[in-house]
Amino acid sequence: MTITNAIKIYLEWKQTHTSSAYTTYKTRLDQFAEFIKHKKYLTDINGDDIVTFHRSLENNYSLNTIAYSARVLKNFFWFWHGRGETTFNPKEIIPIRYISADKDIVTIDDLEDMSDLLDKNILVDLQKKLVIHLLWDTGMRLSELLDIKISDINEQGEDGLRTAKVRTRKSMRYNLVIWGSETNDLLNRYLGMRLCIDSKTNHLLINPKTKKTFTPRSIQRWISELSDLAMLDKQITPHSFRHGKANFILDQGGSVRDVSALLRHVKPESSFQYMQLSKKRYEDVARRYLTTFSTNQLQSA
Repeated sequence: MTITNAIKIYLEWKQTHTSSAYTTYKTRLDQFAEFIKHKKYLTDINGDDIVTFHRSLENNYSLNTIAYSARVLKNFFWFWHGRGETTFNPKEIIPIRYISADKDIVTIDDLEDMSDLLDKNILVDLQKKLVIHLLWDTGMRLSELLDIKISDINEQGEDGLRTAKVRTRKSMRYNLVIWGSETNDLLNRYLGMRLCIDSKTNHLLINPKTKKTFTPRSIQRWISELSDLAMLDKQITPHSFRHGKANFILDQGGSVRDVSALLRHVKPESSFQYMQLSKKRYEDVARRYLTTFSTNQLQSA
């Protein structure tokens, strides 16, 4: 099987269960295919090709991007290894470990500053406003948000609020998310416009011009621009809302268990990383377990 055809088939399979990852996966796989264009068939590729490719990225890309590329290629080769189309063992692709920089988080004040810049009577602004409020209220991953279809949204309950089922890419399980009244008002307003857009896709968030779903890059650009306009001295990304929501839960007296449940972590231990997002909270917790010695105790020791 040719590499080009293998990539095409793999991406079609990938799109059936995580449409938002399609673009980023395609970018990395096409980049790899271009790098090894001297090899035509899937069976020609070996571990040395992977290592050489990632070394070629070091001068122009961050370790984060290279690590992501390694995950994409590992997933790609596991797919074809499982189908018996390659003897190359994906275990040879070693995950790249690195120390990431401290991440900025979104606060409730940041959300309000960005939201105030947007006019809910203008469709483009309304979409952006709805996106940042959904990200904050639910702590959703960007992939989960972009995968939501209109049919995934439940009818309003007795309290006037809606919920939706989202699929988590890591576990492939469906989980329930819920949002507040302000976000629900934005959603109701947007649905009135969205249902008037003639599109082949049933996804909630689509580009009114192309009638297609938004790419992750589009949402990232929106948030970066809003952050700049709001004059936030932070590097805000869609995932910053998820981190911010976890921080907010803990600041309101919630437990790590609450964070794990509301953010739908596959592994509960993932929630413990948020204990250090707030320097003050971390110091308060640590201070409780510090031993205080009196002067007499120190002298007798």
